[in-house]
Order: sequence, then C-alpha cells, then structure tokens
Amino acid sequence: MRIPTRAEVDAFCGSPTTLYQRVAGVAAPVLLLGTIVYLLLRLPHLPAQIPSHYNAAGEIDGYSGRGSLLVMPVIGLVTVAVIAVTARFPKSWNTGVRLTAINRVRVYRLMRDLMAELRLAIALMFGGFAIYHSTLPQHFSGGVTAAMFLLPAIPLARYYIRLRRAR
Repeated sequence: MRIPTRAEVDAFCGSPTTLYQRVAGVAAPVLLLGTIVYLLLRLPHLPAQIPSHYNAAGEIDGYSGRGSLLVMPVIGLVTVAVIAVTARFPKSWNTGVRLTAINRVRVYRLMRDLMAELRLAIALMFGGFAIYHSTLPQHFSGGVTAAMFLLPAIPLARYYIRLRRAR
C-alpha cells in the first residue's frame, strides 16, 4: 500500500496543510528525540537502579535499570509516527459527524489540527514523564500523573467543541 503524498491528502481534504500542522508535525518528533539525547547524556550520572514504579500513595514500589528511562520517549516516537501515517489516510478517519459538501473541508481541517495537537500532546506527555522521572523523585505526585494523562484529552476536547460549531 502506497502512502499518499501531502499534495494528494491536501487535494482530498480540500485545503492545504497549514503552517501550524506542519510545525506540530516536526516539533513532536524533535521534542522526543531531544528528550532521548538529554536522557542519554544523563544516564551515566544516574544510579544503576532507579525507581520505576510507584504505588497509589506515591511511594516507590519497584526499581529498574537506568536505561528504562528511554522506553517512554521511544513509545512516544512510535505513537507520533503512527498518527503521522494515519494523517495521510483521511478516508480512514472517523470524524464524529456526517460529512457533507458544506462541512467537509472544515471537518477535515479540524481533524488535521487534532492529529497535529495530539502529536504534540503525546510528545510532551511521554517526553515530560521521562524527564521528570530522570530526576529520581522519591515520592511521585498524583498531580504529575494527572497532568500527563490530561494532556491528550485537551486536544480531543478542543476538537469536539470546534466540531460542534462546524456542523
């Protein structure tokens, strides 16, 4: 299966990729790659075993090798790549509304914005989590966990609000 070019996707969606979408498409993997570089530079200065899991009270209840810090940004890179490939197949998108000749261009633009914002949110979530974890917190704050998992919810909520207006 051939991946469509950006021009083909633009033509199908009825509008060009915006600067915002292109910047987000580049920024997300750059943030994650930067996180990996930072962690690789920091790894030699960390103890061989680092906290890897915390219980509901935020107390350490598991340890792993320091290399385990790289897992989160790598998962983030894979996730961002999957979203980037999905963005090239607009026929597969579940937009949440019936497409009509009147709303088609606007809905596809909103979907493309959503995918761009999700890539950024995922990069911030996985990269931020790994960097925070590299500080070796002795107690894991529930606020950090909540913030990390709320990041992807923000673009989704924004999309659905904008989508309701676009109907």
